[in-house]
Amino acid sequence: MRIGVIGLGSMGKRRVRDLRALGHDVVGFDPRAERRAQAVELFGATSVTDFAALIDARPDALVISTPPDQHLEYYERAFAARVPFFSEMNVHLPPPAWFAAREAGGGVRGYPSATWQFYPLFGVLREQLRQLGHDQVNTVHYHYGGYLPLWHPWERYDEFYAGSRRRVAAAREMVPFELEWMRWVFGPVRSVCCMHDRRSEWTTDIDDTYLLLLDFESGLRGSLFSEVHQVAPFRTARVSCRRQSFLVDMSVHELRRYDLDTDSWRLLKPPGLRSLGSFDFEQIYRAEIGTFVAALEGRSTYPKTWADDRHLSDVLYAAEESWRQRAWVDVADVALAYDGISWAADPPPGPAEPDETSGSLVAQADPAAVRA
Repeated sequence: MRIGVIGLGSMGKRRVRDLRALGHDVVGFDPRAERRAQAVELFGATSVTDFAALIDARPDALVISTPPDQHLEYYERAFAARVPFFSEMNVHLPPPAWFAAREAGGGVRGYPSATWQFYPLFGVLREQLRQLGHDQVNTVHYHYGGYLPLWHPWERYDEFYAGSRRRVAAAREMVPFELEWMRWVFGPVRSVCCMHDRRSEWTTDIDDTYLLLLDFESGLRGSLFSEVHQVAPFRTARVSCRRQSFLVDMSVHELRRYDLDTDSWRLLKPPGLRSLGSFDFEQIYRAEIGTFVAALEGRSTYPKTWADDRHLSDVLYAAEESWRQRAWVDVADVALAYDGISWAADPPPGPAEPDETSGSLVAQADPAAVRA
């Protein structure tokens, strides 16, 4: 197939690299000349200088790898051009009905990123908990600790979107991204309590810490911490069950299970994978983009819907309302409070009084101000 990739930064180049490895022709578009040159030189892609030229190249599908606050523009363009597309993870998202209407009108589909569903350890954990029964699960706690300057070590953190723009700042962006695997394994979130803040020193106005308490629809209790000031990065998850405990350590790619009855730990591995210590994250992204292409060709069913993706945005929105109001917020109460199009305002810096003039839980952003 011929795939057009929009945005040739860190993730865009990864998508080009994996698509080329899977044997596909790639046409890349990025306004920055040096990024286009890298895609050509490193991966043998073709490059163009604008979106119109990309569509003129007659791609079978598009991959949207721009910063999250630019996704909507390219969703609209892809639907108008009647070209199916894959999108990187979102921070804000229109409701599922928005996508359904455009998919029906244009006759093409969009596919949201489902990265963590392709990480082998989460698949093993999901199956382990299915066998035990989810009524045996007490709590889940997940902690992402990253260091923003290491995201793109080849450039200053305040020169790319995750460190320069508050609305898509790294710690905020990672809430829906990391929540994806938790939704997949444990189901939707019913309500949330959150605080977010800046705990370190940065040259830009960004928060670096999001701390969420989660009440899942199943009754499970949990937490999700997203921090980008941790100078020694890590990702760990702990799942407490009635007579078992699970530990996922993604720094060494290990899933361990403790059994109370035998007082023993054992290492769990996906079938056929000899060593996770040398696991390459590229395998995840290659499997993900390969599944997207397979879904386009009718060879497989894509594992995630826009409703699934919108839920992640809803939880983030509810989390920020929680901090603004210093209260637990039900996700269902905010699901209709924003359209995902005009709401792209910066997150509030701290608690504020509820909006008493409208009586609404959420004050709507001014679309003109948002897009300025």
